[in-house]
Amino acid sequence: MVEKKPDQHVKPIVIPPQYLKPIVGRVEWVEFPNWKLKLRARIDTGALSCSINAVNIERVVENGETYILFDTFVNEKPIRLKSKFVKEAKVTSTSGVSEKRIMISEVIKIGKYKEETMINLNDRTNLNYPILIGRNFLRGKFLVDVSLSHQLGD
Repeated sequence: MVEKKPDQHVKPIVIPPQYLKPIVGRVEWVEFPNWKLKLRARIDTGALSCSINAVNIERVVENGETYILFDTFVNEKPIRLKSKFVKEAKVTSTSGVSEKRIMISEVIKIGKYKEETMINLNDRTNLNYPILIGRNFLRGKFLVDVSLSHQLGD
């Protein structure tokens, strides 16, 4: 039997460091540590910002600070959440319609990575996922493979 020698002209593949990032799929589990909440989210590289399902939105002032109270749903049951108001911003939907939305800032955790991130409030009741994770959270941290799901947690 003749042993084949490795080709001397083949160089090993070197992966540049900017590509050594965790891979997320089209759907991931997302945690909100401040709210002790874990929900499935759609990963959307076409969306500039993150969005959470929010209905019954109210502004309240406590000790001179403006807060937002809103309902979201876990297993079809409403839960009341509270976050500090950041601003109102114009957001353009995938259908091309622009509207002003309330922006809050909360810590988002996917896998081992967590960061405080701007999130817009939007009625996503009729959509498949209550959370949309956009480029403001994804940029520079993850590679997205839409053929996969739940890569960074159960």
